[in-house]
Amino acid sequence: MRVWNRWRTGCFSLEAELAVVALTLLLWHAIRIPLEGGVGVSVEHARDVLHLETILSLDVESSLIRLVGDSEAETALRWLYANIHLPVLFAFVAAARLLRPDRYPLLRTTFVASFIPAAIVIGLYPLAPPRWLPELGIGHPPAESELAGSTATLFHNETAAAASQHFGFALFLAVASIWLFPRSRLAWATLAYPALVFVVVVGTGNHYLLDCVVGSVTFVLGALVARRVHDGRLASVSSVAAPGAVSIALGYGLVVWGFVSFDFTSPLSRHNVFPEALVLAAGLALVLAPRLATRGPVTESG
Repeated sequence: MRVWNRWRTGCFSLEAELAVVALTLLLWHAIRIPLEGGVGVSVEHARDVLHLETILSLDVESSLIRLVGDSEAETALRWLYANIHLPVLFAFVAAARLLRPDRYPLLRTTFVASFIPAAIVIGLYPLAPPRWLPELGIGHPPAESELAGSTATLFHNETAAAASQHFGFALFLAVASIWLFPRSRLAWATLAYPALVFVVVVGTGNHYLLDCVVGSVTFVLGALVARRVHDGRLASVSSVAAPGAVSIALGYGLVVWGFVSFDFTSPLSRHNVFPEALVLAAGLALVLAPRLATRGPVTESG
């Protein structure tokens, strides 16, 4: 009960808030695994989505996939799809928690609640990614036995394209940044991030345009839940001075980047030393520097 009251009215420590995000993501991946659909039905759904987009004149997948494939950007976009999401997420969460703790609880609940409708969508409507469709020129669907026997599918739902949380979060980050800092040019510049993510997730054949719409709607629903949970119940919380907050946020972004890129099967490999270990070390230094400078917790301003 005490934890719930704290959730509704204020913030936990920065590390506890980051742990909430990490736990939410772990639960999200775990919940999706048993929701994986069959190859046949998910491919049929994929063609239905493309047909609907054609009717609505929203069928941009083939053009964007072809544009990416004909350029030298494909490798970079695939790297971004695998690596950019989590570092940006954790850096944003850290910055929002430290700089605007009075509004951060609304963002936390929005983020967590958004995964509930997303899980319902991917469970009810298993959807093959565009890269499974031969007509889009990337690849072909796996055999049912290949999907069931793949090591990757033990930890990943291959038919969960229907809700693009990658894009939904990117749009959420941009809108939240403007809401938190409406006079900041940097906050308005974050509108470029969902545009980049859209090109990444669609251009690499992982999502359709309508998936991005669904992913965005899940965050709208999450925001409605957050408004109900926190309406009139937020306590005044001290913020952290901007230089220290920015250093810590960037540091946690680098720590997450280094951690998710680290190859734990070969911890002493050269690849892990450079750049992953160096990125981790740089991130830790940025996180610790403001605290060491004040010989304790980061200085807060009321």
